Amino acid sequence: MKRFGFLFLTLIISSVLFAQEGNDYPNLKRNELKLNLPLTIFASYPELDYERLLNSDISVGASLGFRASSDQEYPLTFSLEPHFRWFFGGSYASMQKVAAGFFIELNSALLTRDDVEYYSGDNWGKKSKFGAGAGLAVGWKYVSKNNWVGEIYLGGGRDFSNSDHGYARVGVSIGKRF
Repeated sequence: MKRFGFLFLTLIISSVLFAQEGNDYPNLKRNELKLNLPLTIFASYPELDYERLLNSDISVGASLGFRASSDQEYPLTFSLEPHFRWFFGGSYASMQKVAAGFFIELNSALLTRDDVEYYSGDNWGKKSKFGAGAGLAVGWKYVSKNNWVGEIYLGGGRDFSNSDHGYARVGVSIGKRF
């Protein structure tokens, strides 16, 4: 009976110890705010990105882009692109940081574009058209000791509203984790 009691007590204590959830990263900064530099500088299309870290290898976020000047040739006038990222590897140094290294991204997009041409009488023109789609991207993220973030990614998606269009998901972003 003593043996059964000792075994039962050991089982209860071990189940209580393993049932407790510990926070592996108590001082982890879970929010990031970034700016896509090439689109902002060369296309006058500022794209801001917010990302929230859910755990050490998964994050969710959204990018918001808009055309800053109406005389630019960039085809999108507005885009909202929610995304889900899974970080799965990289070098030893990047694996020591949370949500850093190589990632695969699933994204979707709500966008408007002005590149739909039409002919009315004697005039050619462009009109805005709404689109929605989904896509994939791959990339690499670096996080410094001071929580500065740099990332590069490449991908695209299919616009389901306009069967002959897609959207690009390309960027070199710099930001801050807070």
